Amino acid sequence: QPCYLLWSCDVMPTIPDQFDISFADVPGSMPSARWEGNLRAIKWSDLKDHDGCHGHYVRGICIYGTGDLKWLDSNPNVFANKFQLKTYPPTLECLELRIRKCSLNQSEVAIQQSWYI
Repeated sequence: QPCYLLWSCDVMPTIPDQFDISFADVPGSMPSARWEGNLRAIKWSDLKDHDGCHGHYVRGICIYGTGDLKWLDSNPNVFANKFQLKTYPPTLECLELRIRKCSLNQSEVAIQQSWYI
């Protein structure tokens, strides 16, 4: 694997967000994992199973804009792919506030006003 990692530094230095390491012999690895399933919310440009991309596409994958928040909120996936903080800061800020609110509402401790941003 060290040779693979060195090779990858030469081959993929410009697209680290697309890099995926899946070794079969490391702790926590999932060698039989597949792309299918409800793990990541992705809007592919060539699929019509969504309401379109309200940000823009990079290499066929939607960079989420604020118009995608409703779709993301109703999506059962564990992760969402992709965001660009510099391009669409309100998208991540709104998503962060939504996650924070959900977390605080599930707390067994009384919510303090100072916890809200």
